[in-house]
Amino acid sequence: MIFTDWSKPGNRVLARLSDPRIEQIWDRQHLVAKQLAKDARAPQPEPECCTRNGILWDLAVLYPPAVLWTDMLPQAVLFNGPVVDRRLQIQTMLPSLGPQLEKNAR
Repeated sequence: MIFTDWSKPGNRVLARLSDPRIEQIWDRQHLVAKQLAKDARAPQPEPECCTRNGILWDLAVLYPPAVLWTDMLPQAVLFNGPVVDRRLQIQTMLPSLGPQLEKNAR
């Protein structure tokens, strides 16, 4: 984590990934990061980075369309970061997920 991670990101930072299917969050108490780490399991990809003091940060996570969210988070198809280094991977993966996502939104 860097010093700028201690406050909520501004619009300029959030605009870096502007696809409406992307949800960017800031979690002061790291509750989501802790749950993501707790529920991670094979065959979900293992992150190549982004753990500091046992907390996941700056992580891009993509889930397949129509997965069920239960008491455990579903397995992600992308679980890696830092986000800035995953931009091309996200852009490549979204079209394959997009038609199903758009169909589910109707």
